[in-house]
Amino acid sequence: MSFPPVYGGPFSVSPSVASLPAYTAHERPRTAGAVRQLTEHLFEIKDKKKKAWATLKLTSHARSTTSLPTFLEGDKITGSVTLNLTNSEKILGVSILIRGSMIAGPNPHDRLCFLDKTTPLWLKGMPNPEDSILPDGRLSGDYHWQFSVALPKEVALPDPEGKHGAYKTYHLPQTFLERSTRASVCYELFVHIERSVFRVDNKLQTMFVYVPAIRPDPPSQSRQLAYRQNGPILGPDADPEGWLSLPMVSITGTVFNTRRVNIKCQLSLAKPLSYTRGSVIPCSLTYACDDPQALELVCTPATTNVCLQRQVDFSPAPAAAEYALRDSTSHSLLEISRAVWWPVHDGRGLGSCRLDGEIHLPKSLKPSSTISHFRISYHVTLLPFEVTGFAMQAAKPALKQEVQIATMFPKGPKPRMYTPPCYESDVGDSMLIPPARAYI
Repeated sequence: MSFPPVYGGPFSVSPSVASLPAYTAHERPRTAGAVRQLTEHLFEIKDKKKKAWATLKLTSHARSTTSLPTFLEGDKITGSVTLNLTNSEKILGVSILIRGSMIAGPNPHDRLCFLDKTTPLWLKGMPNPEDSILPDGRLSGDYHWQFSVALPKEVALPDPEGKHGAYKTYHLPQTFLERSTRASVCYELFVHIERSVFRVDNKLQTMFVYVPAIRPDPPSQSRQLAYRQNGPILGPDADPEGWLSLPMVSITGTVFNTRRVNIKCQLSLAKPLSYTRGSVIPCSLTYACDDPQALELVCTPATTNVCLQRQVDFSPAPAAAEYALRDSTSHSLLEISRAVWWPVHDGRGLGSCRLDGEIHLPKSLKPSSTISHFRISYHVTLLPFEVTGFAMQAAKPALKQEVQIATMFPKGPKPRMYTPPCYESDVGDSMLIPPARAYI
């Protein structure tokens, strides 16, 4: 693949960097001032004659009516409930229930309800000026109630790592439902139609997707300028405020089974360590070695293996709150994507080399979150080399740095990609079909 020349502007960079332009994705043009229309969802309870007598309508940010309703942090859940009663019915009340739960197993005690909000629409004895109520308190005919319910941004729960009676505040997590992970986070909305003691209550319910608003701080002024002018970003040496350089690590191994070598490497990640899904994590890696042949053999874009890993930790039950996350009995580890690298000739001379790169973040990534004994975390990890002729002494990750995955772009210019994105599949094989719309 050949790249066109990049706009140089006021930058002063090496030729190898300047030869790699920012990748620009082709987006569908939008009409100026156009606003995405909300999607209306319809749920019904039907009688034996297949006639709907209870109807729930919701409007959300979902892509289509076949998707689960999707609500973003700060949205109000708006909709209406309609009853079409052919015969008189003794109903004591109609309410909206919204529930958020973390489920860590098949047993009832494995469910933690972190959100439970009830909004009455009508209760027996309440006036209903638009519709008629029979003298004996029964309902007959058509009834219609509109509602608008605001969700809290945070909830307070017992701190699993604190003293007895201590509470901790958590942001509401995003919906998390994946076949490969036993733990899940789900949100449900119920229309509860309460009847008399000797009658079974009716419930009209649906799951919905909740997306929190997580926005990173802006990057350094130098990188913002590069994004605005579609130019190359400066590395750690030229823009030290824009990078976090991790401690240098030593990698020991044997070349061609004849001699032992020691390679020192230092990984740098763009600051802040919070990245929006659908964008990239800029990386820079510097190698140093006294053996030029080993350096040329091992330290190449094809053999360097830096990836983003997702880890889900959870305890088996809320009753096991004394188990801290670090001692959780269950966890799942998933590799998300690997970094794409290109060489940089920065004038360091023999015995050293530098690679710049980026890790592409799928739009379907679930953001970083913690709620009681459930946690989704992400780490950038330097894995062992994959190269014929070099055997590492320790076949384990050389270093690991936690990063945050956000749902919104930082204020200022939109981050740019410098390599074409790879094909994305649903991360973790989500059970939501189709996947939730990313909040970006």
